[in-house]
Amino acid sequence: MKEKTILVIVCVNNEELFTQCERQIKNVVVPSGYQVHIYPIHSATSMTSAYNQAILNPAKYKVYLHQDTFLINRNLFIDLISLFTSNEKLGLIGVTGSEFLPSNGIWWEGRNLVGQVIEYRRQNYQLLSFDKGFYEPKPFTSVQAIDGLFMATQYDLPWRDDLFDGFHFYDVSQSLEFRRAGYLVGVPNQMRPWCLHYSGDEFDAVSYGKYQQIFLKNYMNDLIPI
Repeated sequence: MKEKTILVIVCVNNEELFTQCERQIKNVVVPSGYQVHIYPIHSATSMTSAYNQAILNPAKYKVYLHQDTFLINRNLFIDLISLFTSNEKLGLIGVTGSEFLPSNGIWWEGRNLVGQVIEYRRQNYQLLSFDKGFYEPKPFTSVQAIDGLFMATQYDLPWRDDLFDGFHFYDVSQSLEFRRAGYLVGVPNQMRPWCLHYSGDEFDAVSYGKYQQIFLKNYMNDLIPI
């Protein structure tokens, strides 16, 4: 059943958020002949170490989801399977990303941002849509990097826990690891947003800066100056 299994991995440190996250996952339609399993990971020391636990699971399709990301597209799994089975080289899918990463490695400061997500911040809902309207109609846009709030794969590559032992830059790093391995990284053409993200206001600038420097040291040759 490996080929017909979707595993949804969620790092959990807030049970209230996870309860809602889990409820939304269970609300998504399961494609005919497939099975969906939810894999919560508690007390993770880093995203990469937690996600490396998950790749040991034999499920072919894996969705790495933040506990504060809620799936609102009920056909999301159907859409994912369709994209993956139609595109053998497509290894990694996100809902937002950048076609060209800048020299600082921060994807949302890159060129040609794509995708969309509903953000909930400070008791307000806002649609963040990066689609500019100049893209040709196509199932997905190939990008250099995606955001970690939602990451889906049809192949397993190790997450770089040797470099990123915290909670920043694991997503951009993994995007480039997939590209280095010869796979495409894509953001689907979402007629409507797939996800709602509860964005917090906390930001550890010191930790972020630390992992940014580690990222730049190891991936500078993959970046495109803009």
